[in-house]
Amino acid sequence: MQSLLKTLSLILFLLISFNCNLSAEIGLKNANIVILDKSSSTKYYLSMSKNSIFRSLKFEILSCQLLSFEKYDDQVALIKISNSIDNSKFTGWFFSKTEELNLFSDKIYEISLINCNG
Repeated sequence: MQSLLKTLSLILFLLISFNCNLSAEIGLKNANIVILDKSSSTKYYLSMSKNSIFRSLKFEILSCQLLSFEKYDDQVALIKISNSIDNSKFTGWFFSKTEELNLFSDKIYEISLINCNG
């Protein structure tokens, strides 16, 4: 009986995982971001597809979509950022209108989401 329960739990876990991956692929779009280089005070505007590279940063757009509540609309992107210099990795949500919710922190770069497109 315990073996059957473990098997059913494993099957349920795999189905949920597959469904989450499928949902992420459906919501996948391009994202427009702005990168501020703090060392030179220069802004770079980038249109990124699923995988993009900017200098030592590698970006992977996991999801980019419109978030809509009753009186609040915002575009949000789930972005994975890898830095090849210090091997750091960050995965987090970026908001286009509510920038104070963006949690990415780096000594050199500040990253903001402009919008989702595609």
